[in-house]
Amino acid sequence: MRGMSAAYLNELGLICALGSGQAEVRAGLFAAAPSGVAELSDLLPGRSLHLGAVRQPLPDLAHLPLHQRSRNNALLLAALAQIRPAVDAAIGRYGAERIGVILGTSTSGVGESEAAFAARQREGQFPVGFDVRQQEIGSPALMLADLLGLGGPAYVISTACSSSAKALASAARQLAAGVFDAVLCGGADSLCAFTVAGFESLESVDAARCNPSSANRRGINIGEAAALFLMTREPAGVRLAAWGESSDAHHISAPLASGEGALSAMQQALQGAGLAPHEIDYLNLHGTATLQNDAMEARAVQQLFGSDLACSSTKPLTGHTLGAAGALEAALAWLTLTDNPLGQLPPHWWDGCADPNLPRLNLVRPGQSLGRPPRAVLSNSFAFGGSNAALLLTRESAAEFEPQQQWAISELLPHGGRMRLLTDLLDSDPEGVTALVCIQAQDLFFDPALGSAGGVGAWVGIEYMAQAVAAWAGLQARASGGAPKIGLLLGSRKYRCERACFELGDRLEVRVRREFQADNGLGQFACEILIGGHCVAGAVLTVFAPPDPEQFLREQGTSA
Repeated sequence: MRGMSAAYLNELGLICALGSGQAEVRAGLFAAAPSGVAELSDLLPGRSLHLGAVRQPLPDLAHLPLHQRSRNNALLLAALAQIRPAVDAAIGRYGAERIGVILGTSTSGVGESEAAFAARQREGQFPVGFDVRQQEIGSPALMLADLLGLGGPAYVISTACSSSAKALASAARQLAAGVFDAVLCGGADSLCAFTVAGFESLESVDAARCNPSSANRRGINIGEAAALFLMTREPAGVRLAAWGESSDAHHISAPLASGEGALSAMQQALQGAGLAPHEIDYLNLHGTATLQNDAMEARAVQQLFGSDLACSSTKPLTGHTLGAAGALEAALAWLTLTDNPLGQLPPHWWDGCADPNLPRLNLVRPGQSLGRPPRAVLSNSFAFGGSNAALLLTRESAAEFEPQQQWAISELLPHGGRMRLLTDLLDSDPEGVTALVCIQAQDLFFDPALGSAGGVGAWVGIEYMAQAVAAWAGLQARASGGAPKIGLLLGSRKYRCERACFELGDRLEVRVRREFQADNGLGQFACEILIGGHCVAGAVLTVFAPPDPEQFLREQGTSA
């Protein structure tokens, strides 16, 4: 099925070893020489290692409760500051109760606990600024929700290196289910000795800049980062078109050597977006530069895409940011898809010594480009325990947001006379419409006893939403040269309305957005009603549009 997800990545804030903000990170991502990861000697005693450390000053945490003060949360605040105006506007538009927070992390405040236990060993007691709750894995999401006063779901996913990729997928699913109207999603992880020493004990750390896909690869560089998206159903330049997830359940730290789990995740992403392998322009490899990961991933990629798809690992620039890696590399995919008319691609920085035991991949050379804007980018994240995730991002052109032709509402609906409840069509795009309803005394469901001067019962909001869905379907029919057809409302979920009625003179904006559309005519739409820019009602509608409505109704009548 094509175009299942209406999850648009409207805004992006990020900070990593390449810099802070889109401009700095973009410059480092496409530069002619590698930067970001650098040699540091102050994390592990007696060890000098290349690490993806953030060197910019981070926001002060004094305004946060003690239990939320951690470097992890400081990284998130740096990313949030870059998109705060858009977040505040979303709160004003949707209401704080309709916005959620879903993040990925693996460290949370482990670094603060490390420092506190070291102080206790030296001095016999914990330092004044320590609170064990700083290490709580859910702290990042709760911090953002508390800071912004959000009332929607707020939680963290921690599945090692796939954490924040799975957080984006979870956010898209929750958005599609109508749980909220907007979500802050992404991830953060901060450098700490515990993590680096752990990978060192597995002999998986390279002291030099990591060397993915090379015959000389020796392991990863650990990094830190935060990447934060504002995801909504409102069309934007980049869409999370689909995702794939799988679980090897093979080994606690080693991937399934055949690459079956990774292959399954990538196949699911392509199927969900309705894209063929040749329609993908670039693949951001998980590319950790460990012996087993690179071998497994190369097999899976070659089996699905052959040897032609441009791909690279960006971890020599950012380091492996663990729980933040999925979101960070989705952010790099986002940058690749936006403001990139020549289709520059992130280079694969390595020594050029190909491993003869690996399938050949088309690794991106410095300066390599498509010669046109990219349209679809895939990003892989594979974790300990065989937790695999693949995110597929697509560029949505501005032209696709505009209706092909202006149609009167009467030309889009099969309803006539007073049964036509919508006043006008205000806006449309391939995924939904915004319709206008003006409450008037001659309306079919008008009751003079409601409100101060008469109105329409709140329950009629479902009818307005259903007709807006019908208007969207009418647009699709007109675009293909057909006429509007009758559809069936199968049910609604979670209809909520904060008004007892819609009063005489009210102007309602009825917005509906397609969440999925099956080939058999079954569809699901997220719907809301706004008055004065404020959302007063919402629901998720399930509808059915049979190919031949009259025949379908006859058959139902016969069977009855």
